Amino acid sequence: MPLARTLTELAAIGFAVALSPLDIALVLLLLLGTAPRLRSTLFTLAWFLSVATALGLLVTVGRSLTLSMEQGGVHQVGLDLFAAGALLALGIRELDPKPEGYEDLQEGWIHKLERVGQLPLLVLLPLAPATLLLSPDNLFLLAKGASLVQGGRHDATTEVLLILFLSLLASLTLLAPIVLVLIGRQQVQPLLERGKHLLEERSSLILGGLSLALAAYLGWQGWTGLGQFQVLS
Repeated sequence: MPLARTLTELAAIGFAVALSPLDIALVLLLLLGTAPRLRSTLFTLAWFLSVATALGLLVTVGRSLTLSMEQGGVHQVGLDLFAAGALLALGIRELDPKPEGYEDLQEGWIHKLERVGQLPLLVLLPLAPATLLLSPDNLFLLAKGASLVQGGRHDATTEVLLILFLSLLASLTLLAPIVLVLIGRQQVQPLLERGKHLLEERSSLILGGLSLALAAYLGWQGWTGLGQFQVLS
């Protein structure tokens, strides 16, 4: 795969990972709490390193298992179609009308995150890889990103740079509010409050819509790859 196409597809995946509602909400809460700049910056750094480490492991493990990740390869097609199906199920579940009383069970999840945000730093930082890996959509997207890095057949230095590129893009929505706070905390604080309330009220809609969009993208990728696979066969 040409490097330009790899960068384009990695950019799409990176922005999708960056839209993780749980981690965005946690960073917003950290910015509204005590020692906001230090705690939010360290959490975002831990998130960046977690993404880079997970990608590096997926690339090396995939190569050690001799998985073929070229476009149209059987493993690439299988990954895309499996991930599309899983994300479609996740999106439908999130957008499906909830039974009576479900809102009461979900009420206050932001307040639970607030308690998490008050934990000591040594306890808080390991939550970055935990929240990354416990999210099904993130797992599928990282696997897709690793397959693009591996399938491009680039040299080792280029692969490392591609992993760092994807990791940076996946951290943008966590970095953006931190940069805004550095520019002017008093002016930005109302925006942080509104962002927190939006995530609290619309988290299912955001996650469901994002999952369906990703399912469509990966389904299209898998279908395109399947056509190439059949031609090669």
